[in-house]
Amino acid sequence: MNTINKLVFKFANSFDLKDWDGMESCLALQVDCDYTSLRGKKETLTAKEYVALRKATLERLQTQHLFSNLEIDVSDGGHQAACRCSALILRRRGEQIFNTHAVYEFCCVQKNQRWLISKIKQTVLWNEGNSEIHAGASNSQTTF
Repeated sequence: MNTINKLVFKFANSFDLKDWDGMESCLALQVDCDYTSLRGKKETLTAKEYVALRKATLERLQTQHLFSNLEIDVSDGGHQAACRCSALILRRRGEQIFNTHAVYEFCCVQKNQRWLISKIKQTVLWNEGNSEIHAGASNSQTTF
């Protein structure tokens, strides 16, 4: 399970460090993404498409993705894992902020002795600030 912890935390840190190669190394070739809670969209993307979209929407923002309360349930003879964690995503552009409090669910699969993220679901609990600074957010976001 320590390897899965490292995978999930490397994924989170790659956003903030703008380590796009590191992010891609965390992902399976195809990733099922459910961001309906933030941007109203479910889609299946290649790892390269996922990274390109994140790069485009986050390049002008300072971010910090804080993940905690990680729960891991390994199944399928140790080749699949369901993960859930709490997340606080801090975003800043100049003096404006847009922060998201969320729960993430990941499906991780083991391929060639490596764990990779194959599914991502983000459930927003609440947002704070100005959603207009984040191109990846829906305009209908509830903010405080």
